[in-house]
Amino acid sequence: MLVVGGGTMGAGIALVGARAGFQVELVEPQTGARERGREYLQREASRLEATAALDLIEWIERVPLRSDAALAVEAVPERFELKREVFMALAESLSKDALLASNTSSLSIDELADVTPHPERVLGLHFFNPAPRMELVEIVRGDQTSDEAAQRAVAIVARFGKTAVFAADTPGFIVNRVARPYYLQALRALERGVASAAELDGLARGAGFRMGPFELMDLIGLDVNLATSESVYQRTGAKRLAPVELQREMVAQGLLGKKSGAGFYQYSNGRAQRFEPKADAEGGDAGGELIAILGFGGVADELGEALGSANAEIARIENDEFIDQLSPDATVVIDVGDGSSDRREMLEEIDAALGPDSVIFADAYATDLAACAAHLRHPERLVGYGILGSLDGQQAVEIVDGEDVSDDALELAQEIFALAGKATVLVEDRPGLFLGRTVGSVVNEAMFAIAEHVATPEDIDTAMRLGANYPSGPVTWGREIGGARVARILSRLAEAEGEEFAPHRSLWVLDLEAAQPEEA
Repeated sequence: MLVVGGGTMGAGIALVGARAGFQVELVEPQTGARERGREYLQREASRLEATAALDLIEWIERVPLRSDAALAVEAVPERFELKREVFMALAESLSKDALLASNTSSLSIDELADVTPHPERVLGLHFFNPAPRMELVEIVRGDQTSDEAAQRAVAIVARFGKTAVFAADTPGFIVNRVARPYYLQALRALERGVASAAELDGLARGAGFRMGPFELMDLIGLDVNLATSESVYQRTGAKRLAPVELQREMVAQGLLGKKSGAGFYQYSNGRAQRFEPKADAEGGDAGGELIAILGFGGVADELGEALGSANAEIARIENDEFIDQLSPDATVVIDVGDGSSDRREMLEEIDAALGPDSVIFADAYATDLAACAAHLRHPERLVGYGILGSLDGQQAVEIVDGEDVSDDALELAQEIFALAGKATVLVEDRPGLFLGRTVGSVVNEAMFAIAEHVATPEDIDTAMRLGANYPSGPVTWGREIGGARVARILSRLAEAEGEEFAPHRSLWVLDLEAAQPEEA
């Protein structure tokens, strides 16, 4: 096995190969880079208790004139001219049967294959950092990649002890393409003042992401993250994937994240101060408060069970036609609805049926709260909340601090969700809030990728879980949230910010798939 490039990725790939039993030649012409690479390998091998594998790695200064390697992996910096030179040298050095692979994350495999005399054996093997520890490898097939080469790559990845997914030779492949909205929509939410970067990160972690988008950009480097966004946007031309000016400005100012000492966070002591949403009254007692829940299944059931366990008196109304059964003595009415339509008319009925001291909770992802409040007798008691697919899967709930809502109503909303064991974060009233627009856009991008034959739904889900540490694959997550619900969120976003953010037409298919009975 021959690896070209002794940086973090190349050295990491060499260690992966050595641990799998390959004799590895690692090419790095620069003395300083070789020394740094050796230090990295020693640390990583020690961490993995794999120091014996280092004996299988030989450092060399240039691609040999002749090599018996069955596989070569190029892992030099993301400059096409440099990679082209490496591929031309590899094509001369290795036999015509050897696999030539690039670890590129954004460049075209087909264009690299065109410089070799046997393009059918060229493909992408995209590892993720740190390569020795990350389980995923994207196998990228160019138009000229043979079936035989692809299957050999699958066998090699399995020998590495990694999980392979197939991706077409398209901008960003799977992970860097589908993950773009996680960063871009978070940046847009920050620009629009939905909440602070630390609060938005807290919401993301509360939804199951290992790191919030802003702390992750700081870790990656804002410049590196921006370069990937620029590359994907330039090659796709999709306006929904356009980089955000805020990030460009920060990069121009040298605010690159952890490596520069400041980005979205300050790193004067090497670590950022994170915001962790907490449920202050978790495990408390509702004292017999009458809480009416309007809606059927899913979130309505979860809220009823959680608040009932906190000693609240729960009144369930599972059908809108039975709204006349709503007690005027209810302290709180939580309208869940079906999550896919505006609930203004129903909320007006609820408002008319209640005394002035009752508080109404409304699904802020589906309903235009400001338009609704304008038609209520008591707009100050309307509180918007955001729960995506399930209450259980979300540790922090978005609560809308709108123009009309009273402080007392907001405080009661925080207390009620705390009784259900959930933290809350106050956000400004913007379509999709934060989680709705961000997760919804990730799901949407997955549907675009499927429609464009980038990868199968199963491989997209696997790639995002293993390559980006997502709590769920976006296709599965979309089914859990509901395709119509995601479409409603994105339709509201598109109305406010442009048609480029509109839902893909195939989102509704997710609901049909979710409705299919499981095979026995």
